[in-house]
Amino acid sequence: MGKKRRFKFPNTATLLLIVVLVMGILTYIIPAGQFDREINEATGREGVVAGSFHYIEQTPISPSKLLEAPYWGFLDVVDIIAIVFIIGGSMGVIIQSGAIHAGIGAIAKRVGNRSDIIFVILMLLFSAASTFLGMAEELIVFVPLLVSIALSLGYDKITAVAVLLLGIYGAGGFAIIGPFNTMIAQSVAGVELLSGMGLRTIGCVGAVMISIHHVLSYGHKERKKREDMGSVKFDKADQTLKIDEEKIEKETIDLASYQMTSPRIITLLILVLGIALMAVGVYSWGWWFEHMSAIFFGMAIIAGLINNKGSFDETVKIFLEHAASMASAAILLALSRAIIFVISEGQIMDTIVYAISIPLSHLNGVFAAWGIYISQIIVNFFVPSSTGQAMVMMPILTPLADLSELSRQVAVHAFTAADYFGNMIIPTHPTTLACLAIAGISYDKWFKFVLPMFLKWTAWTFIILAVGVATNWAF
Repeated sequence: MGKKRRFKFPNTATLLLIVVLVMGILTYIIPAGQFDREINEATGREGVVAGSFHYIEQTPISPSKLLEAPYWGFLDVVDIIAIVFIIGGSMGVIIQSGAIHAGIGAIAKRVGNRSDIIFVILMLLFSAASTFLGMAEELIVFVPLLVSIALSLGYDKITAVAVLLLGIYGAGGFAIIGPFNTMIAQSVAGVELLSGMGLRTIGCVGAVMISIHHVLSYGHKERKKREDMGSVKFDKADQTLKIDEEKIEKETIDLASYQMTSPRIITLLILVLGIALMAVGVYSWGWWFEHMSAIFFGMAIIAGLINNKGSFDETVKIFLEHAASMASAAILLALSRAIIFVISEGQIMDTIVYAISIPLSHLNGVFAAWGIYISQIIVNFFVPSSTGQAMVMMPILTPLADLSELSRQVAVHAFTAADYFGNMIIPTHPTTLACLAIAGISYDKWFKFVLPMFLKWTAWTFIILAVGVATNWAF
C-alpha cells in the first residue's frame, strides 16, 4: 500500500481563489436580495434603511464574470497596491543601507537582554496610531523594517508582523477615538460622538496589554528555540535548518558587523524626519497614500545616493528588486477584493447580512451584545472594510438593540470589537494578507499563532460588554 497523503493546507492565494469559486457557486443558491439605501445625514455616506430588506430577481454571476473577478479586485485596491510597491521598494533601499541594523545594534547594546523593550515601545506607538488616528493599512509599510528588527534581535518573522498587527487591532477593537469605525458607527446609530469613552478606554488598555503579553511570550519561546539551536550568522542568504522533523527558519543577523557610519546616521535622521512629517501630514493636513508614497520615495532617493556613492543607477536597481518582492502582496490584496466583487455582483451580500441579523432579534441583554459580536465576525468575512461594515450593519443593529433593550452604545462597542479583532483570523482581510505576504508568512502558520490571541480578545470583549450592559455605562 502506498503512503497516505497528509492534508496540506493550501497557500493563501489558493485559499482565496477557492473562496472566490465558492462564493460564485453560492450566487446560484442564495436568493438575491437588497436593502433600500439612502444618504445618512450624520455621516454624508450612503447607508441601508432598517427594515427595508426585500428579495429581488436572482442574478448569479456568470462564468466569464467569475474569471474577471481578480481583475476587478485589482482595480478596487489599486491605491493600496501602488503604495505597497512604492514604499516596499523605498524601505528596501533604506534597509539595505545597513543604517537600521546599525541603529538596532546601538540600542541593543544599551538594553542588553531586555530587547523586548523595543517591541513594547513599537506596539504602543502602533496602538496609539490605531486608536487615535484609525491607521491600519497605512502602517503596512513598516513590515520590512519590523522583520529586519526582529531577525536582528534573534526573533522570527511572526513576531515582527505580530508587533504591528496586534498593536493596531488590539487598540482598534475598543478605539478611544476611532474615526473610521467608532465615530462612524456612533453617527449611524444616533449616539453622541465620542461618548462611551470611559468604557472604551478600559477595553482598549486591557486589549493592548493582552496583545503585548501574547507577543512577548511567543517571541521569548521562539528566541530561546533559536538560541538552543546554536548561533548561525549571515548577512543576506536565508538558511533553513531541520530539527526533529520540523523546519525552523534560522535567520539572524550579526549586528556587530554594522558600524554606525556618517552615511548611516544621516539615513536614520532622514527616516525619522520623514515618518514624523508623514504623521503630521496625515493627522493635520489630511494627507493620504499619494503624499505618503512621495515622502518614502524621496527618502529612498536621498538615502540611496548617500549610501551608494552617488550612484542613481544602483539606487534604482535596489528599489526595483525590493518593489518586485511585493508582487505576492499585491496579488493577495486583489484576490481578497475579488470575493467582494463576486458576492456584490451576485447581489447576495445583503441577503447574508439579513440572515445573520435574524437570530439577533430574539436575544436580550448581555446575550444580545455577545450575539452582535459573534455575528459581526461572520459579516467581517464578507465586508472587510470598517467603514463599509458600519454603513451596512449599524442601521440594522440599532433597531435590534432597541428591541433587545440593549444600549446603542454597547451595540457600537460590540460592533467595533468584532470588526477589528476579527481581522486577525479571517483570510480575506487585505491589510493582514498584505503584511503576511510581505513577510513571507503562510496564512495557516499565522492562524495557529493568532487564534489563541483572538480567543483572549473575545473573552475580554465579553467581560467589557457584560459590564456595559450591567451598568448601562455610557460615558
